[in-house]
Amino acid sequence: MGVNDGTVTGYAKILDNGSDGDRWNLVILSEGYLASQMTSFHLHALDIVNIFTTTPPFDGLSSAINIHRVDIESNEEGADDPTSCSGGTGTAVDTFLDASFCGDPSRRDLLTVDQDLAVDTAFDKVINTHAVLVLVNSSIYGGSGGNKASVGVAVSSLHPDAFNIALHELGHSAFGLADEYDNNSGAQNHHPGPEPSQGNVTLVDTYPAIKWNVLIDPTTPMPTKKNGNCSKSDTSASPVPAGTVGAFEGAAYYHCGVYRGEFNCKMRNLKEPFCAVCDDIINAALFPFFP
Repeated sequence: MGVNDGTVTGYAKILDNGSDGDRWNLVILSEGYLASQMTSFHLHALDIVNIFTTTPPFDGLSSAINIHRVDIESNEEGADDPTSCSGGTGTAVDTFLDASFCGDPSRRDLLTVDQDLAVDTAFDKVINTHAVLVLVNSSIYGGSGGNKASVGVAVSSLHPDAFNIALHELGHSAFGLADEYDNNSGAQNHHPGPEPSQGNVTLVDTYPAIKWNVLIDPTTPMPTKKNGNCSKSDTSASPVPAGTVGAFEGAAYYHCGVYRGEFNCKMRNLKEPFCAVCDDIINAALFPFFP
């Protein structure tokens, strides 16, 4: 499987806001699409353009972004789906980027690709690539985010939540954001330290020492929400209005000892918008490319 299992057949710049040398460049790659399905991939790529021009915080910075499409026709459709993960069908297909569910033995939804090949393919067409998004032609729920050197690679299937998956995974791979949930099957009780490197989670629960202090109203209680039972995720309601920035316990796969900036966020729940803390990080990354 791999480069011999498909062909790069086309390229187009589908959001053009100026010279690639002056803009932040996202390259979208097709994976597991047959030659007869390229029109569908083109429409899916245009959906991504629509997201970047209408969804906060990208809508306000969309003129800083160029988006490119690279057409890759695979020999077979979809992605591998090993039976080593619960629910796996045992499907094995020949695709250009070796897409596979079950990237972790306990998680069928961890959809991965050959990141080195994805980056090389993107750079072959766009030398100024900053991030890569691989759209995998499968309706099964899945995605992942990773980083090869300075270029992030996000992966998303075509599940009905696909474009929320894409934004969440780009949060990881392109902007260095951590997962903010603590209700996954492998979540643990107490964060052991040290301080996470990601800008949207922290071990600090005091103002003004917390890393996103500029976004916090000094009258907001700190910590804003504590988890009273560290053996499980806290599912109780927020004690403050939606949109309040503070310190909410539970993030980065730990129930206690680590805090997120808002009660909810796309990095915690796919269907939520990015929180103000993540917005601030994304804005800082894209602002240097703003015309």
